[in-house]
Amino acid sequence: MDSSTAYNIEQRIRDAGSLPEIDYQNQLSRIEEKFQIWKNKEFLERSTIFEKVACLSRCHGDSLSEWVISEMGILLEKSELSFI
Repeated sequence: MDSSTAYNIEQRIRDAGSLPEIDYQNQLSRIEEKFQIWKNKEFLERSTIFEKVACLSRCHGDSLSEWVISEMGILLEKSELSFI
């Protein structure tokens, strides 16, 4: 699916429409860029990252959950998209 189609679907699904198409395209580009970084990592490197996250989750699940929630709050505050 191309980014223009994704944008149009998003606009129909959500009525907010507060993110201009160019900003939406830029956001999709950043997502694709980050995914390419992840995709280009070797399997063992990705596996190590998952092992670390699993260990942190087992040992510090509550703290990890609080941190994720806190970070998501920061991201939502700084995001260009406002939820109605």
